[in-house]
Amino acid sequence: MMRAKAPIILMKPNEPRILEAVTFLVGEADRLRKQASQYDIVKSIFLADRRHLNEYGRPITFDRYFAMEHGPVPSNVYDLLKSDPVARQLPWTKIQTGPKTYSYKDAQREFDESVLAESDCEALAESFVTVKSLGFQQIRKLTHEDPAYVDAWEDDSDKKSFDISYVMLFDVPALDKAQELKFISEHL
Repeated sequence: MMRAKAPIILMKPNEPRILEAVTFLVGEADRLRKQASQYDIVKSIFLADRRHLNEYGRPITFDRYFAMEHGPVPSNVYDLLKSDPVARQLPWTKIQTGPKTYSYKDAQREFDESVLAESDCEALAESFVTVKSLGFQQIRKLTHEDPAYVDAWEDDSDKKSFDISYVMLFDVPALDKAQELKFISEHL
């Protein structure tokens, strides 16, 4: 029997904000002398988007989120991280650390302060510290218990990813607020 899920409200991902959020995190990792893996970046952006949404009424990236085996994943961030930085002229270095794992370093420029607000940077920096402090297993547990992930994930399906509803990213699920955000995302 199919269970009821929150409606999917698709945002228009903000590509400049996505690029600058990743650039900020790579620079933050460099500054802290920490490794920034693909996992660290996608989880930091998820936590930062969710936090910023609930504190300031909008996410940082407006990315589309999917529930995957290891938790929520911002799809455009994920695609950006998988691309060749030289071919795409991305301002960081990508290093293969395992068969399917990568880390990112050597931010070649500062993030664009005209794209990210101070509150965006604060949320991203704090989320990165959280992800690095807790480590893989604890972040996996934290994100798997997130109501948006729980609502989206289906254990009994053959699919490997499921749309996450922005409705569920609010501390108190809010269809009307998600619909307002959709409008905002389309007019940024």
